[in-house]
Amino acid sequence: MRSLVNISMGIAAAGLAALALSGCGPSGNKPNVEIIQDMMESPAIKAQEYDETSPHHSGMRVPPENTAPVGFEPYRYATDVEGAAKNLKNPIAGKMDEETLLTGQKYYETNCAVCHGFKGEGAVAANAPAASKMALKPPPMLSDKVKGWPDGHLYHVITMGQGVMGPYASHIPQKYRWQVVNYIRFLEKRDGK
Repeated sequence: MRSLVNISMGIAAAGLAALALSGCGPSGNKPNVEIIQDMMESPAIKAQEYDETSPHHSGMRVPPENTAPVGFEPYRYATDVEGAAKNLKNPIAGKMDEETLLTGQKYYETNCAVCHGFKGEGAVAANAPAASKMALKPPPMLSDKVKGWPDGHLYHVITMGQGVMGPYASHIPQKYRWQVVNYIRFLEKRDGK
């Protein structure tokens, strides 16, 4: 009798499990009734789209005042070159391992070499095509002027730009800018040999 009860309970449990699992599958993914409008598929508005419900009819929203994106760290020295040169310390100063240099080289060659040359030689380089067409020639990274800059000054120029050079903060992520600084220092050392 007891084994018959155990068997019937096992069959009932298996039936309940099969019934529960039958709701999970291709046919069970879509509800029959949408109780709250737009909860299943919210209407997405692209930033460039016209939105009749917004005050300026733009899909792009202005963030609330005094807010910052998660993980964003504002740059303190936006207009203070001397402060950046004096106070910014390279956290990886002198680190010339392969990974650091390859990352620095990647960002340097992508963003800087077109004007400053692949070896840092500046506008005189045959491989700095943009520099030859500029009225104000970019300085070589190997010049005594740039060699004399503290790492913080180089970091600041990469971040905020200088003269006719625009900022590269949006092109070179913050965590890789010091690696670009180290790569420039590597080019300077290699040139001094």
